[in-house]
Amino acid sequence: MNKSGLIDAVSKTTSLAKRDAEEAVNAFVHVVSKEVRSGRRVVVAGFGSFNPTHRGARMGRNPRTGAPVSVSASRGVRFAASGTLKDILNGKTAPPAPKVSKAPARPSRVAAKTATKKATTRTTKRVATKATKNSTRKAVRRTAGRAPKKVVGRAPVRKTTRAPARKATQQSARKAAGASPARKAIKRSAKKAVRRA
Repeated sequence: MNKSGLIDAVSKTTSLAKRDAEEAVNAFVHVVSKEVRSGRRVVVAGFGSFNPTHRGARMGRNPRTGAPVSVSASRGVRFAASGTLKDILNGKTAPPAPKVSKAPARPSRVAAKTATKKATTRTTKRVATKATKNSTRKAVRRTAGRAPKKVVGRAPVRKTTRAPARKATQQSARKAAGASPARKAIKRSAKKAVRRA
C-alpha cells in the first residue's frame, strides 16, 4: 500500500472526504518527522514507537573492491511495534474497529447560499405579514366603539367600506402630514354654525 492507497483507506474507514483524509495523513507524517528530527520519541499507543537513532563517523569497506571507505555520522529512525500490534500480526487478537464520530458533511457553497436566501425570504415574509396584521388590529381598535361624527349644516356622508389595513395606512399618512386644509375649513364652518345658533 502506498500513500494514496492509505489516504483512500482512511477516507473509507472514517467517512471523511478524500481531501480531509489526505490532510490528516500529511499532518501525522509531518508531526512524527518534526518530533523525531528534534530527537524526541513518538509513541502511538497500540501501534508502536518511532525512536530517533544516531550513528557516529566510522570506517567501512566497499563491498565490491574491499577498499576502506570513511562513512560520515548519520541520524535515523527505528520503528518498534507495540505488543498489541505484535499480537494482531500473530493472530492472537483481532484488530480493533475504528471509533468514528459521525460529523455532519460540509455543505457546498451553492447549497449554503441557497439556504441563506431561503432563510432571508422567510424572515422578510414573516416581518411583512406581522406588520400587516398589527396595522389591521390597530385600525380595528381605533374604529371600534366610536360614534359617527355629526357635521352641522351638511348632508350625511355616505359610508364606504374600506379595508382596515388601507384605512390604517391613510390615517397614519394624515397624522404624518398634519390636518389637511379641507378638514380645517370644515371645522371652521362647523364652529361658525354653532356660534350663529
